[in-house]
Amino acid sequence: MAYCLWAIVTLLPLILAPQLLFFYDVTPKILVLLAGAAIALLLGLHEPRAQSPALRIFGILLAAQGAWLAVTTFLSKDPALSAGGGGWRRFGMVSQAAVLLVAWIVAQHTTGRPDRVRHLLRAIAAGGIAAALYGITQYFGWDPLLDARPYHIGDPPLTIVRPPSTLGYVSYFATYLLPVIFAGVALALIEKSPAWKIVGVAAGLAGTAALILTGTRAALLALIGGAVFLGLWLRPRISVRAVVVGLGALVLLTGFYFSPAGRLLRNRALWISGDPAGGSRLLLWRDSMRMARARWLVGFGPETFSIWFPQYQSAELAREHPTLYQESPHNIFLDMLVDQGLPSALILVAVTVLGFYAAWKARDTILAGTLAAALAALLVSQQFTAFTVPTALFFYLTIALLVALAFDPVHLPPSRPGVPKVAGAVVLAVALVGFASALVYADASLARVDRLIQAGKIAEASSVYQQVERWAPPGMRTELWYSRAIVASAAHAGNRSDQIVAVRQGLEAAFRAAQSAEDRENAWLNLAVLYGRQDDATHAVESLRSAIACAPNWYKPHWLLAQVLWVQGNRGEACTEAALAADRNARRDPAIARTAAEFCNR
Repeated sequence: MAYCLWAIVTLLPLILAPQLLFFYDVTPKILVLLAGAAIALLLGLHEPRAQSPALRIFGILLAAQGAWLAVTTFLSKDPALSAGGGGWRRFGMVSQAAVLLVAWIVAQHTTGRPDRVRHLLRAIAAGGIAAALYGITQYFGWDPLLDARPYHIGDPPLTIVRPPSTLGYVSYFATYLLPVIFAGVALALIEKSPAWKIVGVAAGLAGTAALILTGTRAALLALIGGAVFLGLWLRPRISVRAVVVGLGALVLLTGFYFSPAGRLLRNRALWISGDPAGGSRLLLWRDSMRMARARWLVGFGPETFSIWFPQYQSAELAREHPTLYQESPHNIFLDMLVDQGLPSALILVAVTVLGFYAAWKARDTILAGTLAAALAALLVSQQFTAFTVPTALFFYLTIALLVALAFDPVHLPPSRPGVPKVAGAVVLAVALVGFASALVYADASLARVDRLIQAGKIAEASSVYQQVERWAPPGMRTELWYSRAIVASAAHAGNRSDQIVAVRQGLEAAFRAAQSAEDRENAWLNLAVLYGRQDDATHAVESLRSAIACAPNWYKPHWLLAQVLWVQGNRGEACTEAALAADRNARRDPAIARTAAEFCNR
């Protein structure tokens, strides 16, 4: 069991599969989580059981959260998507249930055994060092695995770099670094082994350096908050040596910031100074609350925010960020509230409170204090970011370890599990592995489709895509991407028959995407464009009106509809739609403003 849990907490944040998988930074992590959960579940059948008041409450809360997760998935406005999860994080019922299962197994495995807690902290620190070093090299321009262009933002000389390391996006990387840093602090304080003490110091230093280089405000605020929390908890005597070391670190950081190597970090600070309030986060939270009130008890269903939020997005938020795609409320409690209703949000609050309560009841002050500081830091950071599989796992894992330290537990002697219990565990393990296998196969096939399209092998790509559709688990919606990719390839097709196949396949996929895509307004817009290329104005107008119905305050379908209506001679409605597009775009695009002026001034 120890080796299995080590593998999960070390491999899950690190694993990537570029070139092999289409969703190369998400699918491998799902595979590690589900396969690891399945193995740990079967191993746990023979583990001795522990009992304590905190563990009992933790188990009740996890069971309640899992049960309500199943209810909200069943009652979801898109049950398939809620079960399997969306493409950007794949955090549907299956993945969430696996996170809860691993958290419970960790709590059972470590309760009353501080040595096991320490061993898991070693694994977290060791994996975190690798991730942190990779993020640091990305900042300095060396990336042997990924294309660096997506995380370099802006035009010279004000370009900034937001290194994602192995976590897919910079905010998730920065949030993950928080438990790594505090795991390192814990090892530095409690380890007797010089080697592991060095690992702890390395994790703390590398993690802090990498976090600073990400330029992520929420995580930096969280790190400061966690450090203050730990200081108040431990109340250490501050020696002259500690002051000198701290001042030296500050001097080094200041020197780096003003050096040529710190140019990208200075650029990031300049960007932040131009947007001190953090963008339109308050507007997003307000609109998310308005959305939550519509289905406050059961929510809209896990992973469905991106489908239904555009109907609740205000004109103010649309004007603030006309081109920004909102995939979540960027707050874990609001995310739970909107997707899974008030009961799920309250359970998450209760789980969090239990973590701090367990820290207060723990006997190991230093270990509990560093874990509580990690939880405090995670809590601050996750008020501005969404859960992904890695960040959710480490959030619940931190609480599980705190629960393990609380009270004096009772250890029950191992007993032979009954047939129903074994059968249930085997069925659940097979289901987890089966889902992971289908996901990996479909994802690998999708990566092959991408390579074939880029190579101009249209017919072969079409054939392989049928395998994707056959094997794709619930919620894997790729029709919009396939429609755009296959239609774009038609212009470079080697013969007329391939062009016909590409256009037909693209239109069929576009129609399916309009019914099921996570961003349906984009799917309807894509379908309208394809109809427009075929001079089918009637269906183009219908598709654009459907896009507007999905996202009333998105400027683009209003703009395109205005142009089609103008050509059809419907000048009055064309002016109305063009004016709406210019308003929702906040007149940032000169072409849209010119269209409104031209259509409404004639």
